[in-house]
Amino acid sequence: MSELVKGIIREWEEVGIPEVFRRDLDLGDVPEPKRGNLVRTVVGVRRCGKTYRLFQEMRRIQHAGVPVSRMLYFNFEDERLKPFTPELLQDVLDSYGELHPHAREDGIYLFFDEIQEVPDWGMFLRRLVDTLNATIYVTGSSSKMLSREVATEFRGRALPRELFPMSFSEYVRFHDKDMAVTSSQPFTFNETARLRHHFHGYLERGGFIAVQSLGMPDAISLLQEYATRTLSSDVIDRYGVRNPVAASAFLAQALASSGRELSINKTANQLAGRGLRVSRESLASLLGYYEEAYLLFPVREFSRALSANSRSAAKVYAVDPGMFVAFSKSAAQERGQRLETAVFLKLRRDIRWHRDGSVSRLLFQENGSRHEIDFIIGDALTMQASKLIQVCWALDDGATRLREVRALQAAMRRFGLDSGTIVTADQREVIDVPEGCIDVVPAWSWLLDE
Repeated sequence: MSELVKGIIREWEEVGIPEVFRRDLDLGDVPEPKRGNLVRTVVGVRRCGKTYRLFQEMRRIQHAGVPVSRMLYFNFEDERLKPFTPELLQDVLDSYGELHPHAREDGIYLFFDEIQEVPDWGMFLRRLVDTLNATIYVTGSSSKMLSREVATEFRGRALPRELFPMSFSEYVRFHDKDMAVTSSQPFTFNETARLRHHFHGYLERGGFIAVQSLGMPDAISLLQEYATRTLSSDVIDRYGVRNPVAASAFLAQALASSGRELSINKTANQLAGRGLRVSRESLASLLGYYEEAYLLFPVREFSRALSANSRSAAKVYAVDPGMFVAFSKSAAQERGQRLETAVFLKLRRDIRWHRDGSVSRLLFQENGSRHEIDFIIGDALTMQASKLIQVCWALDDGATRLREVRALQAAMRRFGLDSGTIVTADQREVIDVPEGCIDVVPAWSWLLDE
């Protein structure tokens, strides 16, 4: 194994640090290698760009004058290393030391990719933090690395970051390198036309970088492969799922339901009708596993009783608009779902470290009228809200406009807010109401990063 590990390290050193598309995720200042440095932890769905974000950081460190010989990059997804054993981690460090015996004297920069594949990785990293002069970066494909596992193993020794597929701003920069825009600047007629064009492309293709150069049939096939591989590695293998066929069918249905309420009871009955009998409890567990693997996210009602929020009552959102398109049977007609998915992902990304109740949906009644707010931003535990956001493709229909505006007015009164937002495909206006004002904004502007 030692010779294999050395060979893998040499292979990477011979190739060198590749040039990469710059992602916007900020990992903070680069500390000098020393004991006690916080571990930079980057997690996200497979194939979203975590490896290349490490390469981006390595380029940054190299440009600061650090030689590549003081950097160790190791990818634990390499199939030649299986079956993984806890000894592999120390073997990697020792092999690097043999190849570069003087590197430790000045301190080293460690980059460990998909480290959660190896048993006891948390204890190993904790020991490195306590004993080694190093600056450490790790990536993983499970949200548990941000919460329970990391909190237990490191006890405050990690700085967590989440990486998603490209945001709309990154998508624009990827396809239109000469166009650096933010939502706060005024746009020329030509820039507006280009943003509208990119907006429709983003809703169809999404933000996974590898699909950007493919035709839509190939892009859909690749996205489906991403989901299948993630299901196999991060759900079925990790949790010992006994009915992989049902898990795959449920995932496909859940991703195709992005922007809609997903009923566990109804889904269980539908699967049973296809000869796939699976309990409601198993489906609820699977939904939690899909969330941990960053494949999709449930959005529950804004309520103090977070533990009582049933998964069967949640809306779900795919990790990427393109992933929804890859599993939807009629994505071309479901433009509202694609738009709502993109809006949710912007909110989820902006909040950075997510906790239950930060992004919720609101269902309530006022004077006998039932209202729904697509997204309420706030603290569900204290029942304090800061933003109210509706998503609607267009407000041309009078009944639709009245429904969206009245719901926001009622919610503004309920939480003492003087503003609300309606994100549309291409409309902009300000609606004055007794409670304050409602901003109607086009998504191609609202989705841009500030």
